[in-house]
Amino acid sequence: MAAPNLLIDTLRDAVRRRDRVATNRAVDRLLSAQTALGPEWRRIAELMRVSGEVGLAHRAMDAYVTAAGATPEALFHKVVLLTQTGRLREAHDMLAVMPSARMDPAARAYVLGNTALTLGLIDQGRAELEKVIRDRPGWGPAWVSLASAVNFATDPLGDRLLADLAAAEHQPAGDRARFHYALGKLHHDRGAPDRAFAAFAQGAALLRGALPYSRRGNEAGAEAAMSGFRSGLIEQWQAQQTRRTGRPIFVTGLPRSGTTLVEQILTSHSAVADGGEISLAHHVAVATGGTSGGAIERHLAAGGSTDAMGGLYLHLLEERFGPEGRIVDKTVDNSRFLGLIAAALPDAPLIWMRRDPLDSAWSCFRTFFIHGVAWSYDLADIAHHFALEDRLVDYWQERLGDRLMVVPYPALVDAPEDWTRRILAHCGLAEEEQVHRFHETDRVVATASALQVRRPINRSGIGVAERYREFLQPFVEAYRAAGGTVER
Repeated sequence: MAAPNLLIDTLRDAVRRRDRVATNRAVDRLLSAQTALGPEWRRIAELMRVSGEVGLAHRAMDAYVTAAGATPEALFHKVVLLTQTGRLREAHDMLAVMPSARMDPAARAYVLGNTALTLGLIDQGRAELEKVIRDRPGWGPAWVSLASAVNFATDPLGDRLLADLAAAEHQPAGDRARFHYALGKLHHDRGAPDRAFAAFAQGAALLRGALPYSRRGNEAGAEAAMSGFRSGLIEQWQAQQTRRTGRPIFVTGLPRSGTTLVEQILTSHSAVADGGEISLAHHVAVATGGTSGGAIERHLAAGGSTDAMGGLYLHLLEERFGPEGRIVDKTVDNSRFLGLIAAALPDAPLIWMRRDPLDSAWSCFRTFFIHGVAWSYDLADIAHHFALEDRLVDYWQERLGDRLMVVPYPALVDAPEDWTRRILAHCGLAEEEQVHRFHETDRVVATASALQVRRPINRSGIGVAERYREFLQPFVEAYRAAGGTVER
């Protein structure tokens, strides 16, 4: 076994060269040697998590916990890693039995509350989050989570929210923004659209200051995603792929367009193991050098292969979900990776969800996205982004033909049995009764639509923007100016 210092130098060199294989090998050797790295193991765990190497991330975190003597702080870091890598049940159960004497009670209750809500344990989640607001009045992160689980029209908790407004104004901008999103939900539930819109707009303005939207950057990303794919090129690359690549099912579209609904339908099938917003195509793009046809050509000319590109995606998929069953990848920005996905994973079905643009715009504007969506904080920016996505779907429909199935959300809601059968057929899945009762499926749903998909399909999401049409005119005007269509 090599000396520890030599192994550490090898790891640093591999990271500097951005050599994934060498980095993984170096981390594995350090772990196997039980190298005494103390708190450095936590940094290595984060490096592995960010690169999608979930197995090594958890091994490194376990080494950190051991080195720290399994203190509550170290164990809490492990809980956080479990939540970040989709192992929410394990995180929730672990935190629930951890000794709490040396932990911040509000932090513990906040994580327990959010994991409970994500697992569908609504009453338990609410109880934990109410502990947080008793300890930290006006704290936006707890309130925005509670708002997702409460109907403020009838729930007395809304009066507590209003009473916390003064305390919220003393919070940092990000926390204050979250409070205003919760306040917007309260006014929406209580039928006051003017107050609701004002609260959502105030929350969005606070977030926009911290995360400005780059129209030029977004345009450049969209242009790259559609450039260099001359006729026959994707088919040529697909023919070079020797692996079976049908395990993933890609469901893309704008946020709040029905992607989580389709994910829930598909994951109710016995052949589909799980799904989520997993952002794995990004890693393939980094390894390839970009998303354009030109970037892929240069990568292949330099010795790369579609086998390796597809292999990296499938490897990372197995890291996250294990080897069994098909997986739904519903990462919303996969629209920017469709050329890469089509070339490297020729057997993977592709689905694009579309929703009425006004309903979609309003739903995006009023939603607090946990990971930050810069274009959603301004109505004209929403229109700009929507117009780019319109161009992308039109381009890829023409380029990919029947391989890309476009599903209109209103049509799915109006004829769910018919569209569910069509979606199953597109994905090569046999008809099964339970997919029509998807709301009964017990699984983790870690998106803003988590509670909606636990109910049967209904029309509650149709026409949601109508009460707010007068406030949404900046979107309507900007979207029409960009070539979009909004019904009057």
